[in-house]
Amino acid sequence: MNKIMGMARILLRKMYVAFGITAMPYLVYAAYGMREPDPGSYTVPVQGRVISEETGEFITGIHVIYDRFISVDTDSEGRFFFYLPEEELYHINFIDTDGFENGGFFLQKQINISRDEAGDLLKISLRMESKITVVRGITLSKETGGPVSGIKVSVFSGGNDSTAGFNDSGFTVFSDSDGRFSIQVPERDSYYIRFSDVSSMYQWKQMEVSSGDIKNPLRVDLEYLNR
Repeated sequence: MNKIMGMARILLRKMYVAFGITAMPYLVYAAYGMREPDPGSYTVPVQGRVISEETGEFITGIHVIYDRFISVDTDSEGRFFFYLPEEELYHINFIDTDGFENGGFFLQKQINISRDEAGDLLKISLRMESKITVVRGITLSKETGGPVSGIKVSVFSGGNDSTAGFNDSGFTVFSDSDGRFSIQVPERDSYYIRFSDVSSMYQWKQMEVSSGDIKNPLRVDLEYLNR
């Protein structure tokens, strides 16, 4: 799949040279599986590269978001490109959605750029999370006391003055056949953990835990859904 996408991007660059900038909104959105832009409203090209603040290396797979309709992931060279509508100011978010894959977890960042700055090649540096801990435990049936497998376990945390929060993108696992789960997360003072059953046999549950609570395995009792 990565090889195919790489070939597609090479073809895209060749087409860019052949057709010029006016054709790029359609080519870029098609290559990334995004909706086709309205030529009358999506006319501002925004491009750049995302790198690690610590190492200067390119970061692959960072989700670059303008709004719920306009987003793209950085490629193997950390590059991103999309077209935006005419605005005086743009708010663009950079989110690592794959947890600790691709060399580590990078903290979310938002930039604000003016219409004039949108024409520049943007260089975005993201800080890597250095402190890691593990959330682990077991999901059990409240009625029988037996283990519950296949429960989706999602961990997220809010930010404060000293640390940035993170959402559950990249921090989701499923309980195994013994009901056990384990997931690496950035070290924070507190976490929210959501338990949901994709088979709809058990009620979903959300709990808040502290960094002290997760030093020991969590025991999570789930109730049957009333049908």
